[in-house]
Amino acid sequence: MHARSQADAGPKFRIEIQAAGDRGPSFTITNLTPKAVTAYVIEISSSSQSKVQSRMVWDALLQNESPIEPGTSSSQHLAYAEGGPFPDKVEVVAGVWADGETFGEPGWVKTILKNRAMRESEYDEAVALLKQGLEENWNRDQYLQALNGKPVSLPTHEIRSSLMANSRNSEKPQQLRKVVQLMLESFTQKSDQLRKAKLAASDGSGL
Repeated sequence: MHARSQADAGPKFRIEIQAAGDRGPSFTITNLTPKAVTAYVIEISSSSQSKVQSRMVWDALLQNESPIEPGTSSSQHLAYAEGGPFPDKVEVVAGVWADGETFGEPGWVKTILKNRAMRESEYDEAVALLKQGLEENWNRDQYLQALNGKPVSLPTHEIRSSLMANSRNSEKPQQLRKVVQLMLESFTQKSDQLRKAKLAASDGSGL
């Protein structure tokens, strides 16, 4: 196990690398700050090489996970190229706090915020499609047909999967409406959550 903390200049995180485990290598990040973290970008590297091996963006709002509260930890799979040097350095280089403030490299902060804005737009489009379907009393085939003209996204994938998984029930108008209304409530809630986070970030980050 290898443990290290962030450089003195930045927010404090303790990162421990587990070289072996049931699901392969992993790392655990512990939030040593007084604020919850909703997203971060890490750089993965090896002390035997000067260049960064890979980077990873984690975002609780996009991955349906909980923020990392002060004093708590989160474990993630540690991806690296087999045959290459094992990474012994994992460093947080940017992130977003729960209050919307950001820290770290501006380019990666913008990447986090851009990803959130894109997902918010995808949820809004999915909400509009579901509302139209409810208003016009679409059947399952009409929903699926409407999806064919939309770009592939996480929300459209969820709609298609739900309709296919509930194919027997979704043939019944009342059951179909129930399935669609549940998705509509979920997507609306997620879109609102991302919108509030965006407003907080614009107020607190200065970006």
